[in-house]
Amino acid sequence: MIESLEDTKKTSTEIQEQQAIAKETEITINTLRETYRRVAAEGAMLYFLLIVLNNVAHMYQFSLESFQTFFFKAIEKTAAFEEEEQRVLALRDSIRMTIYRWVSRGLFQRHKQIFRCQLTFRLMQKKIVHVDYTDKEMFFLLNGPSKTDLINPLKDWLPDSAWYTIQKLIELESFEQFAADLVGGAPTRFKDWYNELQPEDVKLPLDWKALEQRFFGKLLVIRCLRPDR
Repeated sequence: MIESLEDTKKTSTEIQEQQAIAKETEITINTLRETYRRVAAEGAMLYFLLIVLNNVAHMYQFSLESFQTFFFKAIEKTAAFEEEEQRVLALRDSIRMTIYRWVSRGLFQRHKQIFRCQLTFRLMQKKIVHVDYTDKEMFFLLNGPSKTDLINPLKDWLPDSAWYTIQKLIELESFEQFAADLVGGAPTRFKDWYNELQPEDVKLPLDWKALEQRFFGKLLVIRCLRPDR
């Protein structure tokens, strides 16, 4: 009986020690799970971006099995780091670039820009890429709304569609004076900018050159005047 009690006591002690170890292991696992959750979120974001490419062209079909193959390849080739934060950032970059290259190889040239924009906008939304913009500005960029109340005074060089879109642009904060500057401030300089082959690389006239420091705002102007770019 004494030996049985000793064995029971010993077993009880071992169980308590194992429970303590299990609790520490659980804490470690939970901590790592939260640390690497951003990697899983990156993978989920990329996969669902691939799924919606089917709306662009029905031939774009990407299976989950193929996605997983490249996802794990990206993990395998990512360098090891002592710091978990560095490891997470490296994994996200590796997965993103690996998936992007894989998908781009199967896209028509005209559709690659669509995929890049979708990816960039999603990264902006998740604050992974830091860009100063508002929800209203993003809506304007994506939809290009227009307003046909006023007659276009610059018909000799500016299309009506551009003028009508500008009428909605001036409803956005910080763009209220754009139409007035376009017509009365420096119409010739705006015309020269409009006729540039790559206007996105040229500063806008007047105080609007300050948009060089806030390129998303310049994108809105390009969206109005040169949507082809």
